[in-house]
Amino acid sequence: MKMSKSRGVLIVLLLAGILWALSLSTWQAGPPGGGTLGPAGVATPEQDAAGQASPVATACVAVIAVCGLLAAMLGRLGRLVVLGLAGLAALGYAATALSTTFQPGSTGWAVAGILAGVCAAGVIVTVAFASARWTNSNRYDRDARTAATPEEFDSTAAWDALSRGDDPDAPRDDPDAPGNEPQGR
Repeated sequence: MKMSKSRGVLIVLLLAGILWALSLSTWQAGPPGGGTLGPAGVATPEQDAAGQASPVATACVAVIAVCGLLAAMLGRLGRLVVLGLAGLAALGYAATALSTTFQPGSTGWAVAGILAGVCAAGVIVTVAFASARWTNSNRYDRDARTAATPEEFDSTAAWDALSRGDDPDAPRDDPDAPGNEPQGR
C-alpha cells in the first residue's frame, strides 16, 4: 500500500490524539487514605497531580501534532527532520510513562502509555521513511508550468488576445481555428 502525504499526516495526527486521550486517564492513584492535614476543601499539591499524566507527556503530544502538520508543508529533508522530532517526542512520552510506573500508586494506564508511546514512535518512523516518496505539487510554480510548453508564456500577449476576443490557447498552425482569422475585418 502506497502512503500518500494526506494519509501519512492523518496517521501522525491520529497517533497524537490517541496519546493525548491516554494522557487524560489516571496514571497514578491518589494518596493512600485520601486524607489531608490541611483545611477541608483545599487540595494538596499531591492530590492535584495525582490523577493526571505528567505535563511533559502532554507537551510531547503537542510536539507530535505540530510536527505532523509541519510534515504536510515541508520538503523531503524538512519532513525527515520534523518526523524524526515527532518520533523522539513519542519516545519521550513513553519515557515519561515509564518513570510514572516506578512511583507509588501507578496504574495500568501508565503501562499502556509506555506501549502506546513506543508503538507511536515506530509508526512515525515508518511514516518518515515513506515520506521520501511524497511529491510536492508544482501547480502554481511558473517554471514548471512554462517548462511543459515549448514556447515562452507571455501574459501581456495573452491578455491582449483575450481583449480582442481571441483564444490565446488555440493552436496557431490551423488558419481555420477560432481566433486565427486575419485581423482587420
